[in-house]
Amino acid sequence: MSNNVLENTEVLCERVIRRIAPLWPLDSYVAVNPYWGFADTPFCQVTADLEGSVGERLVMDRRWYADLLQTGKLDIVDIQRAADDLGLSADEEEWRNYLQETPETPMRLPRLPELMDRQGHASISQYVVEQISHFLAAYYDRGQSFWSFPKDPELGLFGSWRQYTLLDHSLSPMGLKKIRAPLLALSAEPEQARVWAMQTLNIPQGEEEAYLLVLLKSIGGWASWCRYLLWQAELQGGADQDLLDLLTIRMTWEAMLRQSASPKVVERWQRQLRAWSQDDKKVDRDNAQRGEVLLRATEIAYRRQVAARIRQRPSRKASAPQTQVQAAFCIDVRSEVFRRHLEGVMPSLETIGFAGFFGVLLDYQRQGDLVPRTQSPVLLNPAVHVHEAAPEAVTTRRFRRLRRGATWKQFKLSAASCFSFVETAGISYVARLLADTLAWHRPSLPPDDAGLSTNERVALLCALPASLSLDERVKMAEFILTGLGLTQEVAPIVLLVGHGSSTTNNPHRAGLDCGACAGQTGEVNAKAAAQLLNDRQIRTALVEKGWTLNPETCFVPALHDTTTDRVEILGTVSDYQVDASLFREVQDALDKAANLTRLERMLRLEPDLQDPDTVSRNMTFRGRDWSQVRPEWALAGNAAFIAAPRWRTRKMNLAGRAFLHDYDASKDADFSLLNLIMTAPLVVANWINLQYYGSIVDNQRQGCGNKVLHNVVGGTIGVLEGNGGDLRVGLSEQSLRDSSSILQHEPLRLSAFIEAPTEAMDAIIAKNAVLDQLVNNRWLTIIQIAPEGQLLERRGEGVWKSI
Repeated sequence: MSNNVLENTEVLCERVIRRIAPLWPLDSYVAVNPYWGFADTPFCQVTADLEGSVGERLVMDRRWYADLLQTGKLDIVDIQRAADDLGLSADEEEWRNYLQETPETPMRLPRLPELMDRQGHASISQYVVEQISHFLAAYYDRGQSFWSFPKDPELGLFGSWRQYTLLDHSLSPMGLKKIRAPLLALSAEPEQARVWAMQTLNIPQGEEEAYLLVLLKSIGGWASWCRYLLWQAELQGGADQDLLDLLTIRMTWEAMLRQSASPKVVERWQRQLRAWSQDDKKVDRDNAQRGEVLLRATEIAYRRQVAARIRQRPSRKASAPQTQVQAAFCIDVRSEVFRRHLEGVMPSLETIGFAGFFGVLLDYQRQGDLVPRTQSPVLLNPAVHVHEAAPEAVTTRRFRRLRRGATWKQFKLSAASCFSFVETAGISYVARLLADTLAWHRPSLPPDDAGLSTNERVALLCALPASLSLDERVKMAEFILTGLGLTQEVAPIVLLVGHGSSTTNNPHRAGLDCGACAGQTGEVNAKAAAQLLNDRQIRTALVEKGWTLNPETCFVPALHDTTTDRVEILGTVSDYQVDASLFREVQDALDKAANLTRLERMLRLEPDLQDPDTVSRNMTFRGRDWSQVRPEWALAGNAAFIAAPRWRTRKMNLAGRAFLHDYDASKDADFSLLNLIMTAPLVVANWINLQYYGSIVDNQRQGCGNKVLHNVVGGTIGVLEGNGGDLRVGLSEQSLRDSSSILQHEPLRLSAFIEAPTEAMDAIIAKNAVLDQLVNNRWLTIIQIAPEGQLLERRGEGVWKSI
């Protein structure tokens, strides 16, 4: 084998694995853009390529758009405008006819296992996925199994699978005994195996990348898990070979099947493969273009609603009562509803939108944990290590409780005692089962709270590292204040409100928590930020550097439970040097805003319930009910990102569909804050938006199916739907549709409305490769809010058109 062949194969395989988006584990689950690996390619081209090869959809069926047109939710004028924008015919009759036509199914890339299935074999294609999935579940297990997989670091993932498969007796019933011979003769070196597989398969020239992508996407969930391992390794400056090894495993399977299949099946497969390669219609670009037109038409219709609200606002900040309290919330769309109602019940309170990590890039280590966990956006590296601090008595009690719980669990589940335990002690669980079924208990505790009482949890402190100098702490405080926009007027009380959720029996619980905190609650970040900003030494240094901070200003951490909409101030009035009557007024306002927010949210959950007390009880019950598959709608419905001064959107009802980030260009002379917003929070919002989008348009491939059928695999790795198959990614059907199958999320790409000079935004886009790809390849739309309220959409570098 020549070095040239090896090098070409490696380059090809590297390109393929970079197309896969990562999947975070369940205990730090965050939304991910499933098309992240295709950001360098125009949306329309990816639509055509994936439909013709993998069979993956990127736009809704045209019948869905036809229904929108028929019901008046979409106007034919929107379609005509979208068609004109994208350079297609805007003829009304042509589009109406197109929407009524039955779409043709494009010719998909033929795969050998599927042909073998049709030739009377058992389901070979399904068996291959099952075999690899079972192996990976055992190989990557994170403590769920009592018997660990015997890993050999020298072998790596591919070598371990090779040994596992040579001993796998399930091959014989499937009629695959003959594949052991080529596998036994195959080198344990994955590089050699990849070359052998490529030579054996003999894929038509020019189609190799498409075929390998189809192979890897056939086990796409586990590929995403391996992509996460690679992501984490590269974030730390390292490398990881598991994703490349997984591709090797899938290539090897395909090559072994080719050698074991009958000549007739192989000849038919090669003939179909050549036909697909030569078929001009295998990539239906015309249909993909029309699909994007329809998608853009729905986006135009939504933007028109937002634009109308923005134009109705005054062109400058109106007079308002003196601000007594400021409350910083995460930009999460769920905060939009609460912020609107909070300002309504307390006019002297001003809310602020900022990413929920509050500018503190930290990782956090609880007492007893071997490794810290990230509490900052997954796109960034933590800069500060924070550890949990508690009185020694609390720590002792916690360890004692956790040790008892671990011992009891081991006794219940061990092979020696599990059956006798059920026989003798099973009856004692009747009360617990009834309580769980009738939701008489509180929601299951987050992992952070294990072994702690409620009072002990609130009393926990976040200890910053002693090695952090005063100058470094001051810089962190400046970064937080600048990000929050607190450069001039600061109120006597500033709430830092992180957010989390409270649900029961929900493997994807972390997905309801703060994405900017890497799938954790924002409690630690709020506490750490408040601790920094309340430090007297830091405050003195800030004043010396010219900051106009009121000496009486106190920063108070709080936590917003998005399931119940209760906001808990983390501490009591005695913990903070604040005016007691103002503190009570704030608590009263938070309670009133919570009631109003619950009433608004209930319109989407159970519209018939509108009594405040009943709604409050229902929301609490939903979090405690272990059979509840829709405890909250989370970020379903998200469609816009708005970075502008708060007065621009204050009192504006955005229906919980907009990420709201405060930004005042007049206070950002060098546009460094704008750069941060556009390259971090905006990209995270794009990830969230496109995960919801992908889960809607193709739940089979980019969603995780039916939540009722989920089974956790590997402890915290992910879920399977049922007892086998591929690891599932994305969102469940129940997170997107109500019980009547009515969509609660409209599949739209994110529209970012930013009040900043177009020149500044162009410059930031040009110097940031990721943002440049997302915007110019139409995965994200940027719209300028001009000072007088005019709106301009970015159509290219330096090209902005009025909307």
